[in-house]
Amino acid sequence: MKWSVNSTTGTLVAGGNGQGTGTNQLSWGQGIYVDSDLSVYVANNNAHNVIKWLWGASLGTVVAGSSSGAPGSTSTLLKNPCSLILDAYSNLYVVDNNNHRIQMFCPGSTNGTTVAGTGSQGSSATTLNYPCGIAFDSQLNMYVADTSNHRIQKFMKL
Repeated sequence: MKWSVNSTTGTLVAGGNGQGTGTNQLSWGQGIYVDSDLSVYVANNNAHNVIKWLWGASLGTVVAGSSSGAPGSTSTLLKNPCSLILDAYSNLYVVDNNNHRIQMFCPGSTNGTTVAGTGSQGSSATTLNYPCGIAFDSQLNMYVADTSNHRIQKFMKL
């Protein structure tokens, strides 16, 4: 829902057609990001994907993960994404919660690259344990809420 300042009524911008894996539905939509074109990206947790809605669209497009709602751990699949962000170059970063990793998707690509974590749960400086938040600073260093390790990890821009 989109809420205007001083409004008591929201405007539907994504989902709203019950829980499911259709491109007009969400299944536990969690993290959201709105880009400069007002497109809305949603970490669709229980459908194991990220859906993008263009401004005013009634249907979204799966831009990362499974279009059928199937979880997985390959470079093209996600398992319970919970947060996301785009960088200044429009690369999509997805917090892939149950795969204990951060996946980066270049614009137009459905093949992700693991940029943090190993895909296995852990507590070392190179592993994550159910991460669920992400942010960038002005130098594009990445910060990850490493939830079950009770810490925030900083990953320096390469």
